[in-house]
Amino acid sequence: MAQATIAILGGAGNTGRRLARLLARVGTYELRLMGRNKASVDDAAAEIAKETGATLVGVGADSADRDGLLAALSGADLVVSATSATRYAPTVASVALQLGIDYFDIHLSSTAKWQGLKALEPDIVRRGLQMVSDGGFHPGLPAAMIRRLSATVDLTHAPVYASLSVDWSRLSFGPGAAEDFIDELWNMDPSAFCDGRWQRSWSNARDFDFGPPHGRQKTIAMGIEELRSLPDRLPHLRDTGFYIGGFGPAIDYVALPATMAAMTFPPLRHLAAKAFFAALQHWTRHDEWTMLVCEGRGNRDGMPVTARLRVSHDDPYELTAIAAAACILEMTSEKRRPGLQAQGLYVDPDIFLANIRNMGVHIEEAVAPA
Repeated sequence: MAQATIAILGGAGNTGRRLARLLARVGTYELRLMGRNKASVDDAAAEIAKETGATLVGVGADSADRDGLLAALSGADLVVSATSATRYAPTVASVALQLGIDYFDIHLSSTAKWQGLKALEPDIVRRGLQMVSDGGFHPGLPAAMIRRLSATVDLTHAPVYASLSVDWSRLSFGPGAAEDFIDELWNMDPSAFCDGRWQRSWSNARDFDFGPPHGRQKTIAMGIEELRSLPDRLPHLRDTGFYIGGFGPAIDYVALPATMAAMTFPPLRHLAAKAFFAALQHWTRHDEWTMLVCEGRGNRDGMPVTARLRVSHDDPYELTAIAAAACILEMTSEKRRPGLQAQGLYVDPDIFLANIRNMGVHIEEAVAPA
């Protein structure tokens, strides 16, 4: 797809702006930065165009406004949903379907989102469109990491552990973003595949040693769509899941429970969400890191082995944008893969990992006798 036109909803946001900058540098694209605040997307487009020399324009658009999207996306080849409003993902995807353009999102995995997208799947397949959801790194990376290791090892165990720290004090968020974020935490699915079956329980928690300087941390299962089909694809697999570390004791055991309790009372929702973000900005660390480790076990050539794949980057938001950009590079290549898929299952693991490495991600991989 030469000189593809890509429209990024949330193009002036924390991830959308980073994604636009990466795409301007690594691909030949015309970019539309879209958002409810026209002045903000105009400023972001002008800034990135000046930095990179790429063609960018700002367009006023709201992911909740179907008619407005139909007009704003006319002539685009791909729409990227990079807003905080996961609930509007099916609306954006249905507009893309109507216009006959590809779709990609970086929203967290949620049952409601996937139900809405899967309702469109027959028409997506019929029209030969690519619609990829759960982009970024959590979700987005775990299944790709497992698939990479499974190419050389018959995996029996392949949990993926994540540790990250965000300097919340340096970030700004638009109206409604705080409530959207809390809603996603509220709807988190603590599912993992243990002993050959899926188990949904808040007791799906594990300690994992990430090594220096981050050490041993408690992690909890976070169910993501891309892992659901892996036990069927990898017949030896008995244990997998995505386990993620928390915000730190003050948030995990004080601020978050208080916020969740307050969110059950509609008049308090907005205030509770704002208070939670204030707590994040004041009670969390200001250094940043992101690390994902797939700790695999299995057999190779009849011998038991351990297999480890470690992916890391200093900036969690940048890693999200890098992983998204790498997926978009594949979506806009000559080799189309039509249908509805999660990013972790859509990408070619070798191409994808090579692309994110080229964009500054640190990757370590090792297989050794058990």
